[in-house]
Amino acid sequence: MCHSLLSVAIAVVLLSISLSYYFAKMNSNTDLMASNALLFVSNTAKTLKLCLQSSRFVKNILYIKYIGVDNNLSVINKQIIDIYSKTATQNENLDIRLILKPLEGLKKLQTNHPIDMILTDSRIENQNLKELVLNIRPECQLETIETENEIESMKGEPVKTYEYVALGGTFDRLHNGHKILLSQAALRATKHVTVGVTDVNMIQSKILWELIQPVEVRIKAVKDFLSDINPDLEYNVLAIQDLYGPTKDDPRFEMIVLSEETHRGGVKINEKRKENGIRELDMHVIELAHDDQHSSEEDAKLSSSNQRMRLLGTMLKSPKPNSNIPVTPYVIGLAGGIASGKSNITEKLKLKGAAIVNCDLIAHELYKPGLPLNRTLAKTFGNHIITATGEIDRKKLGDIVFSDTKELNKLNQTVWPFIIEEAQNRIKVLGEQGYKVVVMEAAVMIQAKWFQYCHQLWAVIVPPKEAIRRLQDRNNLSEEEAKKRVEAQPSNCEQVSEANVVFSPYWSYEFTQQQIDKAWDELQKYL
Repeated sequence: MCHSLLSVAIAVVLLSISLSYYFAKMNSNTDLMASNALLFVSNTAKTLKLCLQSSRFVKNILYIKYIGVDNNLSVINKQIIDIYSKTATQNENLDIRLILKPLEGLKKLQTNHPIDMILTDSRIENQNLKELVLNIRPECQLETIETENEIESMKGEPVKTYEYVALGGTFDRLHNGHKILLSQAALRATKHVTVGVTDVNMIQSKILWELIQPVEVRIKAVKDFLSDINPDLEYNVLAIQDLYGPTKDDPRFEMIVLSEETHRGGVKINEKRKENGIRELDMHVIELAHDDQHSSEEDAKLSSSNQRMRLLGTMLKSPKPNSNIPVTPYVIGLAGGIASGKSNITEKLKLKGAAIVNCDLIAHELYKPGLPLNRTLAKTFGNHIITATGEIDRKKLGDIVFSDTKELNKLNQTVWPFIIEEAQNRIKVLGEQGYKVVVMEAAVMIQAKWFQYCHQLWAVIVPPKEAIRRLQDRNNLSEEEAKKRVEAQPSNCEQVSEANVVFSPYWSYEFTQQQIDKAWDELQKYL
């Protein structure tokens, strides 16, 4: 018996020691994590391996600076593509920045974001590296990254340089594909780079363009990146309203950087320059970087469209405390235009355990013969909208209000108070029945500002052309009739601007379900 107790005691002590060691190790690794790090590399062939190993130590930005190859543009040119295209597959959240500014004489590096850790490959003496960087934090650590056997340094194609270089794009949520374009432009420029960032009139053909960042945000991100990788160049980053921007008539530009997708735009720019009697631009065309993590619905290339699709079902904007309503049940307002697929989303949320209050169905019920709203509508719009059985003829009423904004406003001001009062009564009852989450679905959620009675607003959008097609099929309407009804409602942009979460049931059933799963999982932290 004593022997058994002794064995147990020894086992407990050993377990305690093991756990202490484990947690100490965990804390040690956590302490090594830097917000931003700077990696010095002497052998370009090892860059990718060093990046991947360094990513274990960095949460936000990993800067890379070559030592000894500053003037070898052909080598750096090849590394730009390799680093940005391949590291994205390993850690898409890490912001990689390859510094192109040469280390000349006694000049020091200054990054836009402070450095917490300096990393080096094993060939570099790291004692004096801190002296090369201006904005390091006092607690900055030095770490050496070990790699496998020596690899012969890479060689690349010669790189031609120009004083004035241009490029353009949307640059939404700056990703590694954008960084390749911007870095190639900065590498080839000896004096000046102009970047045209497409304004709102040029983005409306893009997938989920309603989620594209404001042009001011995109411009700021481009400036931050370019000034970080080489602050010695002049940069002009501006909004453009057409594909030409300043390139069509400024003779100083000598070269334009393009992707395979935008090559045709470069041809058009040169045609315009030829018309204007100025020299055509040299064109440097870059292959599209592959996205190894793309789904069947997404592009195979690294793209902002993929990033926007991945935002569906996620928290785009944190909810604010709402003193207008009780803490429970937790009310989700579900907005969306006609034929956007709200009912589809509602059914999926119901399967997750949410109770549903459908304001459109409440309106139908309040239209019934003998109820106050029925009589009020007949008095307001005329008895001809009443059927022989006393019901409201919704098609006749629709013909009146969807062709006249004043009549539509009159209908809304008449109906909305009845609906929201009944909806709130039902939400209260559902809460008393034990439901934790109630989804209040309404086509007029935005116009009526009913989201002020909700803890969060979730919006459902599809392209307007798709909504029109669905409405034609569902309601047997002409294209013109369907278009009028869609355009009479708030735009997708208006829906998105107020929303905490956005869905788009435009792709496959499985992709829509993934959006619902993400949103529901995120919701749990608020309950």
